[in-house]
Amino acid sequence: MDPSSSSKTTTTIKWGIVGLGDVCQTKSGPAFFKCQGSDLVAVMRRTPGKAAEWVAQQSPQGSDCQGYDNLDAFLQHPSLQAVYISTRPGTHLELCRKVAEAGKAVYVEKPVGRCAAEAMEMAALCQQAGVPFYTAYISRAYERTLAIRKLLADPNNNIVGDTVTQIQYTLVGNGGARGMEQDGQSLPWRLIAKEAGGGLIMDVGCHVIDRIDYLCGPLHDVQGQAENRASRDLQKVEDYVHFDAKIGPSDWAATSSEGASVSCTWDFTGATAEERDELVLTGPKGSLRMAGMSANGPIEVLDTSGTVIRTIDDFVMPQHTAQGLIQAVTNDMRGLDVHPPCLVSRADNAIRTQKVIDTVLASYYGGREVGYWDRSPESWPGYHS
Repeated sequence: MDPSSSSKTTTTIKWGIVGLGDVCQTKSGPAFFKCQGSDLVAVMRRTPGKAAEWVAQQSPQGSDCQGYDNLDAFLQHPSLQAVYISTRPGTHLELCRKVAEAGKAVYVEKPVGRCAAEAMEMAALCQQAGVPFYTAYISRAYERTLAIRKLLADPNNNIVGDTVTQIQYTLVGNGGARGMEQDGQSLPWRLIAKEAGGGLIMDVGCHVIDRIDYLCGPLHDVQGQAENRASRDLQKVEDYVHFDAKIGPSDWAATSSEGASVSCTWDFTGATAEERDELVLTGPKGSLRMAGMSANGPIEVLDTSGTVIRTIDDFVMPQHTAQGLIQAVTNDMRGLDVHPPCLVSRADNAIRTQKVIDTVLASYYGGREVGYWDRSPESWPGYHS
């Protein structure tokens, strides 16, 4: 499918899904049946019988969705046009290669790769194959995120003023990461570098970094650190990440934010019983404060003294949290207008986010080249610091 306008159509997009794990059960999978102009026609999972089981449980009455346990057979489904890759990050590159070579549009779960180099290679593969490449940074399409853009963009607002000057984010806890239960014998895959590309910053932190990029502009001059502070006996990857940065110029930010200072901290150590998840955007007239990982939590409006003067909490969240972005991606493939255009998550914003993470984690792993996850953890400088 050529990404040029000549390939776009107002007909229904025929979707397929590779990978039917926890993310697909409610967050994203059923949304492909419910979005306008979208139809889920094929799903694939390697375990025999599991794809057919998912179809039986999730398909609406009258659906002709088919389940496969073989990728080649799945890609040969006669009406398949676009594929959502919903597997572990360590599998994304090779799956993207096969889907692109089959001429299907690619929509890949975040984090897109285990490092920026993998994300860039995926983008190049899709460009070479002439197929669209989309990325699943779904919080861009949350009603609450769009409300923040509107608040920041309103020239007559008396909330933060005509610019954002400071952005602060703090997370203490696991940020609601899925599948973190442990059986005493094996680690969750999100804590294994070969599978995830690092610790929970990859799964949880990337959402917040992308949202800051989407609302305010790209992060420049990133300086930070990653450590394993409290879980060395349990996991090899980092459990604490902090960075400072500046907002660079952009043509998509909701308001002027160039030069704004950014400070972000993720503490996954569990060293404190009090969990925290707080994102604050500050300007000359006040601040917006909210939970960074919430899909529809309230936004508090604060004056310059830090007093809450207004709370906005009337956000409707669909049953399937990815539905908004899936609808936007489907609309884009159909040639329909998407507002704002930067709502659709593509290669460029995904690569920017992964470059920020690479910069902060590079000293911990001794580099973020493709394959660093195969080096012994004993060779990772941060693991011993």
